[in-house]
Amino acid sequence: MSGETRIKGISLFMKTGLLAFCLFGVISTLTSALTAWTLYDHMTREYLSKGTAIAQSIAGASQEILLNRDAATVQSMIDQYLEIEGVVYVFVVDADGLVVSHTFVPEMPPILRDIQGMRHRTLVTPLEIEPFGRVIDICQPVLAGLAGHVHVGMGKEVIIAYFWEVVIKMQALLFFIFWGCVGLLYLVIRRISRPLGQLTEYARKVAAHDFSDSIDIRTRDELEVLGRAMMSMGQELALLFSEMESEVDKATADLREHMAYLAAIIDNLADGLLVVGVKGEITVLNPAMRELFGLDEKGYEGSRVQQVFPTEVAELTKAICGCEGKVVSGEIALSRGRTGKAVGSSIHVSEPAPRCMGGVLLVRDITREKELDQLKTDFISTVSHELRTPMTSVLGFSKIIRKKLEKSVFPLLAERAEVEKPIEQVRSNMGIIVAEAERLTELINDVLDIARMEAGEIQWRDEEVSLGAVLEQSREATRGLWQSKGLEVVTQVAGGLPRVNGDRARLVQVVVNLISNAVKFTGVGPVVCSARQEGDDILVSVRDNGEGIEPGDMHLIFDKFKQVGDTLTSKPEGTGLGLPICRQIVERHNGRIWVESEPGKGSVFSFTIPVSGSAKAGDAKAVSCRPPEIDPDEVAGGRANAKPLVLVVDDDPSLIEYLSQVFEDQGFIVCEAMSGPEAIRTAQSVLPDLITMDIMMPGMDGREVIERLRRIPATRSIPILVITALSGVEEEAGDMALVKPVDDVSLLEAARALLDGRECCNSCIVLGDGRSCDLNGLAVLCTGDVRFTSVEAFWKLAEEGFRGTVFIPAEECGNVELKRLSGLRGISVIILPPSACA
Repeated sequence: MSGETRIKGISLFMKTGLLAFCLFGVISTLTSALTAWTLYDHMTREYLSKGTAIAQSIAGASQEILLNRDAATVQSMIDQYLEIEGVVYVFVVDADGLVVSHTFVPEMPPILRDIQGMRHRTLVTPLEIEPFGRVIDICQPVLAGLAGHVHVGMGKEVIIAYFWEVVIKMQALLFFIFWGCVGLLYLVIRRISRPLGQLTEYARKVAAHDFSDSIDIRTRDELEVLGRAMMSMGQELALLFSEMESEVDKATADLREHMAYLAAIIDNLADGLLVVGVKGEITVLNPAMRELFGLDEKGYEGSRVQQVFPTEVAELTKAICGCEGKVVSGEIALSRGRTGKAVGSSIHVSEPAPRCMGGVLLVRDITREKELDQLKTDFISTVSHELRTPMTSVLGFSKIIRKKLEKSVFPLLAERAEVEKPIEQVRSNMGIIVAEAERLTELINDVLDIARMEAGEIQWRDEEVSLGAVLEQSREATRGLWQSKGLEVVTQVAGGLPRVNGDRARLVQVVVNLISNAVKFTGVGPVVCSARQEGDDILVSVRDNGEGIEPGDMHLIFDKFKQVGDTLTSKPEGTGLGLPICRQIVERHNGRIWVESEPGKGSVFSFTIPVSGSAKAGDAKAVSCRPPEIDPDEVAGGRANAKPLVLVVDDDPSLIEYLSQVFEDQGFIVCEAMSGPEAIRTAQSVLPDLITMDIMMPGMDGREVIERLRRIPATRSIPILVITALSGVEEEAGDMALVKPVDDVSLLEAARALLDGRECCNSCIVLGDGRSCDLNGLAVLCTGDVRFTSVEAFWKLAEEGFRGTVFIPAEECGNVELKRLSGLRGISVIILPPSACA
C-alpha cells in the first residue's frame, strides 16, 4: 500500500511542481525582463545626459581656441575625456566642417564625416561604428555653429553588458529561490498526499466491493473528517451490498427456475411454437413444431423461415413480422398428409422504448378435428337430405288436404252451427301444420346449405354482377314481408358503381337474409339498403331502426344456431343459420361481413365484395379457365348439354399449354392449376368433369392431391386421368394412367372413356322440362350432372344402368311406377313440392 501511495504522492507532486514551475518561470521571466529593460532605459538616459554634459563642456571651453584655430590645445583637451566611462570618441569640427582634432587612432571613420550638426540645439544620432559597435553620437554646436561643432560618442555596448549582467544575476537568484520553494512545496504535498493516497486506495477497494480495509488519518483537518466519512460510507455500502447480493442470488434462482419452467412449457406444448425475429430469422422452435413438419434435431435458430418451412408458413411469418399488430391465421399442410391450423401475431414491447421484436406463430394439428367436422357435415347433409323426402310429402299433402277441406268439405258443413267451432279448429290446426312444416323445411334447407358450403360441395356460378341490381331484386323478393308489417325498404345505390365477380343468386341470398332480419326486428321504418364503392371494394349496408344488439351478443350472431335474446323464455324466430350462411357466402367472395349496433338505436349490417379485377387471391381468382365458344341453347339446356370441363394439373407450363390446346380443339372447357393446393382449390370451386394429374410435382405431389380430392365429398367421384413420366403404380392413385410422352389421340380416347363411364353414374335426373322447372327457388346440388328428361326417357336410361338420384315433381307421382322405381339398385328418389315443374 505504501508503494502505491508513494506513486500517487509523487504523481501529485509532479503535477503541482510542473504548475509551480510554469507559473514561476512566467513570473521570473516577466520580472527579469521588466527590471532589465528599466535598467537599460535608465543607463541609456544617463549616458545621453553624460555625453551631452561632456559635449557642452568641450563646446564652452573651446570657443576661443576654435576661433584661433589652436588644434593642439583642442586635442589635449578632448583626450582627457576618453578616460570617462562610456566615452568612446570625441572630435571637433570647425564651421567649414573640417575636423580640427579627434581621438581616433589611426584615423577617423568616414561615416562620422557626413554627420551634419544643428546650429541651435543638440543633435543625438544612434550609429554603429567599427570597432566601437553601437554608439550614440551627441553633437553640440559651438557659438550656434559659427565656430563649429563638438561630437561625443557614448558606447552602448557598456549598457548592454551591464544589462545582461543584471539579468544573469537576477535569474540565478530566482533559480535558487525557485528550488527552495519546490523543496518546501514537496514537503507540504507529501504531508497532504499520504492521507489522500490512503483515501484513494480505500475508494479503489470499495469500488471492487472489498470493505475489509480501514483508514487511519490523524491530520486534525478536513482530510481526517473525509476519512471518517468514507469509512462510515464503506460500512453502509458493505451492508447494502450484502443485502443486495442476497436479493440478486434469490432473484437469479427465481429467474432460472422461471426460465426452466417456461422452457419446459414450450418443450411440452402440444401445439407447435415458432418465434421469428423482425428480419424473419428463427429464434425459438419447440419439439412439437419439429414433429409437425418432420424436422430433425438440427439447430435451426438463425435460419430463414423460408429455408426450413413450406411457403404457407413463410407467408404467415412475413405478415406478422411486418409488425402491423394484426392477427393472421390459416390452414396449412403438415407432414404425413396432416392438416394444421396456424395463428400468429407480432411481438411488441413497451419498455424501455416501444418497439417490435418479431412475431410468434402457433400451429395445431387439426387433422382429427377436420375428420370429425367432415363426419358431422356428412351426417347433417345425409340426415337433411333424407328428411327432405318425408317433409316434402308432409308439406305437400298438408296443403292438398287444406285445399280440399276449404274447397269441398267446409262449404258442405258451413250451415251446421254445431260444427262451426270444430271447422275453425281444424282450419287453425291445418294452418299450424303447414306453417310448422314450412319452418322445418326452411331449417332443413339452411342446415343442408351451410353443411354443403363447409364441405365445399356448393357449385358456384360466378359472373359479372351489379350489386345495385342485387339490392333491387332482394327488395322485391322481400316485398311481401315488409309490406305486411307496414314498413318501407329504401335502396340507395351510388352512381357509376362497378360490377363484381360473384354468384348472383348467392349474393341475393345474403341481402335477402339481412333485409329479412332487419324487417323482423324493426317496428318503425324505413330499412335502408345502400351500396357504394370504398377503394377496391363495394360496401353494402342494411340499416334498421330496431332495438339494436347488446355488445356482449355482437360476436355471437355469426355463429351457427346463435340468436339474439333469450331463446329459453321466448320463441326463437328462424333457424339461427341465416347470418352464418351469409358469412360463408361473403368470405367465399373474398369479402368480410360485420355488424355495428347500439342498443335502442338499431343496427347496421355491412359486407364488402371486391370489384371485378381487384379481388384478393381466393377461390374465384385462383381458377384459370379457358372456355371455348358456347352455344346459348346448350347453356339453357343445363349442364348435361354443356361442354365437358377439364382441370389440367401439371407444374410444367409447356405441358399445360399442350394439353389445354388438345382439349380446347375438341370443344372442352379447360381450367389450369400448377400446384397441388391450387388444384384442390380449383376442383372444389368449379367441380370439373375430368381432372388430368401429374404425379411428380414439388411440394404436394399428385398422389397426395388425389388422396385429398377423394376425401372431399364434392370431388371424390370426379374421374382422374394420371399423366406422368413414371409407370407402374399410377392407376392405383387415379382412375386411368398415361405415360409421357402422350399423343393427342390416346389422350382424347382416355378422357372420353372416363367421361362416358361417368355419364350413367353419380348423376341426378329431374323428371320435367328444364325450361319450365324453377323448383320453387330450390337448387339441385349434385356431385355429377343434372339432367331434365321425361318419364319415358328416364326408364330407358334406367335400363341402360343409370345410377344416381331422381327428383320427381309431386304432379308426376301418379305417372311414375314408384314401386318399380324403388326396386332398382343404386337409385335414390326425392319428391319435389307441388308446382315445382309447372
